[in-house]
Amino acid sequence: MDNENATTPFEMRLSEVPSMPQPQLDLTYVVCIPSNGGVFKANQEVRLPLNTPSECFVDLKRAYIKYNLTNKSGQKLYLDPIIGGVSVIDNWRVVGGTGALMEEVIHYNNYFATLQANKNQGVVETTDHEMIGAGLNSNPKGMLWKTGETEANLAVSGTTSLADDGVRTITHRPASAFFNADRYMPLGYTQGTTYLSLTLCGDTTAMIAASDAAASGYETSNWELHIPVLRPGPEFASMFRSAMGSGVPIQIHSVGVHNTQQSITGGANASISLTFSTRKRSVKALITSLRENAAITTNLASSVSGFVNAGITRFNFSVGGMRIPAQQIAASTSDKGELLANTQLALGYFSSDLRGAGTKQLGAQSLAGILSPISNFYRSAANDKAGSTSRCLFSIDLDSYNAAYAGKNLAGSGLPLVLHAQCGEGANDPNSILCDMYVVHDVMYNLEGQTGVIQSMS
Repeated sequence: MDNENATTPFEMRLSEVPSMPQPQLDLTYVVCIPSNGGVFKANQEVRLPLNTPSECFVDLKRAYIKYNLTNKSGQKLYLDPIIGGVSVIDNWRVVGGTGALMEEVIHYNNYFATLQANKNQGVVETTDHEMIGAGLNSNPKGMLWKTGETEANLAVSGTTSLADDGVRTITHRPASAFFNADRYMPLGYTQGTTYLSLTLCGDTTAMIAASDAAASGYETSNWELHIPVLRPGPEFASMFRSAMGSGVPIQIHSVGVHNTQQSITGGANASISLTFSTRKRSVKALITSLRENAAITTNLASSVSGFVNAGITRFNFSVGGMRIPAQQIAASTSDKGELLANTQLALGYFSSDLRGAGTKQLGAQSLAGILSPISNFYRSAANDKAGSTSRCLFSIDLDSYNAAYAGKNLAGSGLPLVLHAQCGEGANDPNSILCDMYVVHDVMYNLEGQTGVIQSMS
């Protein structure tokens, strides 16, 4: 009876902001074109402004990019078997209307390859093949390239080919935090024009050449960013403006990645420790991919999705000064289930049977012209470490519960991330391995109502 009057009557809840009615939204598509040119070549920037009408929202989850990829090498070249023509996007940046950096993903093409490598193989062979030019098999025989395969072998590998002066139209749905936020982006209420800045990769990274045709060269054109724009009625627009002016925080949540790189300095049968710097508050997972530096600088090998295992047999991480997990994760050829389980957890595929990993390598050609799968390609055998690639990623899940701002807070720890690994026999040349660490973390986009400035916090 003491608390019977504890509840504040509705009429006295003066500090509450009344909820806005559900608006009527009119959907239109806006096609954004580059503001800095029409034809772009290696190492150039493509700047795509998100031209949003005033007082409109953008459904960026349904946005996509289109562009033409032209082979200018003078020889027949082949697209990456996993990500196709998306290999040309090296760095991905989203810049706000006031010049503030909203998102940056270094080696975006390699990050997209880590996601594609753990995607259902049937989707890669069908939908992704038509959209981005991925191969008809996610692990063709050509994935064994180190110094290059002959064109005869590439021709039967199922990898998408592009003749000299041949053009392929690429359609790509971004794997970006800004484009996959949990709410509509109110870009029609922000100051200035937000734009997407894409840095293209070098000639030797874009496509793959046969050993008897080792020329490089490409160009891209007809860039288009298609964004769905939602225009509310004048009543809702006025109420949203009033809410912004009253100081109500406008916050939008997403999950992004932060990338840093290191080189492996250990050798065979040696313990290695790679140190990475990050100060993110809500680290949900760590995804680590290894590639040969030589493969990145030559078109004779699959450089974007050409992961290697560097002979690592066991690994774990130091996060905030604590070893996670305490017992190292096994990663041998005969014991790769634990490695695969941790990769799936890190990528958020727990309890899902809709995802997979294209881990079957194509073998010898039969009399009927069919390549048969001969081995599991998730982790190469010891005698293949120096020559073949893999789908092997070294990852760990740090998301303690499924909510915003979960995971590890590394902002104030003052301690770096460290990858501890044991290299076994037959390891790759330790000086030739590039290690990309993708730190998956929560991102909050905050729209300041008084000024219309949108900022990123992580």
